Amino acid sequence: MRLVATLIGSMLTSVISIFGQSSNQDTGSVYSFESLSQIEGSGVVKEGGSYVLNGIVTIEENDTFKIDPGVVVEFDDDAELVIKGFADLCSKDAPTTLRRHGDSNNCVGIQVASNQKTEVFNLHFEHVGLRGATPAGMRVSNCVFSNHNGVVSSALFLGGDGASFTIEGCVFDHCLKAAVGGAANFSCPVVIDGCTFTQNSQANGNVPQLNLTSASEVTIRNCKVIGDSTLNMVGGIAIANWFGTSGHKATISNCDIHDNRYGITTMGMMDVTITDNQIINNHFETNPNNGGSGISLYDPYLKQTAMISGNHIEKSLWGVTVIGCGKVNMGNIDVPADFPDYNPGDNVFVDNGNNGVPYDLYNNSANTVYAQGNYWSVATQDEASIEEVIFHQADNPALGLVIFMPAGTTAHMETTNAERRSSINGIFRLDGTRMKANDTNLLPKGIYVVNGKKMVF
Repeated sequence: MRLVATLIGSMLTSVISIFGQSSNQDTGSVYSFESLSQIEGSGVVKEGGSYVLNGIVTIEENDTFKIDPGVVVEFDDDAELVIKGFADLCSKDAPTTLRRHGDSNNCVGIQVASNQKTEVFNLHFEHVGLRGATPAGMRVSNCVFSNHNGVVSSALFLGGDGASFTIEGCVFDHCLKAAVGGAANFSCPVVIDGCTFTQNSQANGNVPQLNLTSASEVTIRNCKVIGDSTLNMVGGIAIANWFGTSGHKATISNCDIHDNRYGITTMGMMDVTITDNQIINNHFETNPNNGGSGISLYDPYLKQTAMISGNHIEKSLWGVTVIGCGKVNMGNIDVPADFPDYNPGDNVFVDNGNNGVPYDLYNNSANTVYAQGNYWSVATQDEASIEEVIFHQADNPALGLVIFMPAGTTAHMETTNAERRSSINGIFRLDGTRMKANDTNLLPKGIYVVNGKKMVF
């Protein structure tokens, strides 16, 4: 059988040019949508209860833009607010809504090109998006990105090579292309925590919901990535190192990844850690030779390492596929517990396979893969039974061996899962997204659930 890597969607290499009308003369002034609407020819006018932006409006380097809390801002075709100065985009009192004007479908939204780190809080983007074209990075929290029009390759675009981003407690739904992404030549460290991604990449191109370039740190945790079962080209999470840069790390933990073309795919040189995720029903690839894995690890240069533990992988065309790579550890209990290579396994496989053949693990590499301590989708956890759901050297002498005994036990898995459930706590919104406890000073007023108890802010 031929098994090929799941291809990651194309990432645009962007050169961002700022042009068009300027809102001011670089005089150290502070602007808002309200103050701009009072300047003739600024590109912002007030219509009824909304502000309407026409063309490209630029805030210069020595000036400041301060978001108006609780207002509605509409963007006409090709309209964009470019902030080269200091950007205060925290709407603490009430959410500010940024949306298209009428039927406009080419409107861009906000681009931050500041040399200072930017905080973005409590903004609702509808059909428009946010571009972080800043070397200083951004922190985006409690924001909503809905129905992004795809004018830029992602609703939240990570730009500025080397800039660090933090994305917390945000919701992305029904965006035409990726929810979060960046240019292939931008290596932007990013932490994505407590976010919900629902049915993005609606154009059904070869673009996943999270389309990320690898960096010194890419961390995705406590997130929900829910796909659209009517789309057969949209993966869940993809992280790619296109240029073979060393020192990159990717961590995906405690996420629910459901109903996508594939769950997780990593491509190229990086150190990967994938732990404690629920990866279920990611099988909407129509050709199994093109993908459909719960987890796919791909590196023809044999420099990717992976540590995989505590995941529940169910109803994928392929549970885990290893294509090339350097060292993959899915469970190694042959070494002492204090050794770096120790891994208890604790992965649970349920009903993975295609064309009537079960595949929990397909080692399509020449490497030895350790996969001890896991619970496989067979009735009896013995060597002969587990062999039926693993494809490796025993099936093709050119492939590497999978060392999978001893397996885990049902009692062990139930205990482990109970411990994980009891350790999950934090501050949750009613839509299930989590926020950090030290961010409560930024929370809008309302009811929150904290460790199972109601709290009012």
